Amino acid sequence: MKIKYLVLALLPLSLMACQTVQNVTDNVISQMNTNAAKNLTEYTWTYQGSKASKPLVLAFNDNQRLSIQTGCNNQGGTWNVEGNTIVTSPLASTMMACADDLMQQERLSADIFSDKKVPFALSTQNDQAILTVTDSKGQKHVFTGSKIVNTSVLTNYTWSYQPTDTKKPIVLSFLANDRLSVDTGCNRLNTSWKIENGSIVTGNGASTMMACEPALMKQEQFVGTLLQKRKVPFEINATNLDQPSLTLSDANGQKYTFLGKMTAEAKYQSEGKTVFMEISPETKSCTGVAPQTCMQVREIKYDDKGIKTYADKNWSLYYGQIEGFEHNPNQRVIVRVKRYEIKNPAADQSSLADVLDMVVEQETVKKP
Repeated sequence: MKIKYLVLALLPLSLMACQTVQNVTDNVISQMNTNAAKNLTEYTWTYQGSKASKPLVLAFNDNQRLSIQTGCNNQGGTWNVEGNTIVTSPLASTMMACADDLMQQERLSADIFSDKKVPFALSTQNDQAILTVTDSKGQKHVFTGSKIVNTSVLTNYTWSYQPTDTKKPIVLSFLANDRLSVDTGCNRLNTSWKIENGSIVTGNGASTMMACEPALMKQEQFVGTLLQKRKVPFEINATNLDQPSLTLSDANGQKYTFLGKMTAEAKYQSEGKTVFMEISPETKSCTGVAPQTCMQVREIKYDDKGIKTYADKNWSLYYGQIEGFEHNPNQRVIVRVKRYEIKNPAADQSSLADVLDMVVEQETVKKP
């Protein structure tokens, strides 16, 4: 009888131990699934069939959407990881007619990924990410991965490189409308850009035609060779978000490192309002949080014909600084600034920030 009671007493402990082991196992499996899913979302995956003129490209989005470019139509569905399988929903597709080789590739994509549990394996070969999937017939298909780059890192900064033999830097601006604007130090170059397979792909460029000193003309030619109509290998180091670096490689593998400066739009998280101001050469003593010296300014309005009027002809004291502008006591200037609203300013801070956009006029003032 005592043995029976002992067994009954130990039974709950045994069940608790089994439950604990099961919980640990479930947590390990869950973590493995999470890690595998994260690895899938960090790349676009490309499969190039021997008979297809265009590749098959997969994108596992982190919102559990699966996007497939077949080279013909686009397919889409949902996905998640269960163990060593990718579980997909039935795929929806556009219905464009294409060449036979691409139609066959589209059918292959549907056979592999539409409403399936697809066995998969992730690996690396020579630093290349590899995704191997197995179809329902046991056939393996190998996809190569290209790291997905967050393009906001490029668009949120301007990127400067200072050659050793010139006085002006090269400055890149990756605009959100897929335009790349380059201040070469001489003329301004404009071209298109996009990210493709780990490279910045640029188009033909258009440039202003101003003559400059020989060193800057040479620098302009270098920019054209580096950035016009090329697939430019690049690396971003964003460990320091105050000054990330962008490294570009030329056709010979030579690397050039550009340093990033956050744009005002990214810094203030808003689009700036354009404001014109005249700035007097004379400053005046003023008192803000503490005694200081203030610039004197007058806001200007321009009509459709370019005729300017003053919002107020009297000078106003300007507390603070215009970012990028240096006051000269020998010059009267008119500047165009971008004005941004500061969210949650400190108690002693203005709610507005002005950033120099360009100097419209400047005049040297003779002192009496």
